[in-house]
Amino acid sequence: GEKDDKIIAVCADDPEYRHFRDISELPPHRLQEIRRFFEDYKKNENKEVAVNDFLPAEDAINAIKYSMDLYGSYIMEGLRK
Repeated sequence: GEKDDKIIAVCADDPEYRHFRDISELPPHRLQEIRRFFEDYKKNENKEVAVNDFLPAEDAINAIKYSMDLYGSYIMEGLRK
């Protein structure tokens, strides 16, 4: 299949999660719940999903920055036309 990264984030002042800074800090049962969600959420569309490792927050930040740069380039290209 095709790579389809996901960003896992919560509201910064959510009382349940505000003391966490990285997904690796979550309790194992919460990680399992998240993994199960991503394994199941495409089943109604008869699509298979492979959930790989959860990556650290730094990787998510880099992916967001990359996407923003790519989008900015796309917009600038459209303005030039």
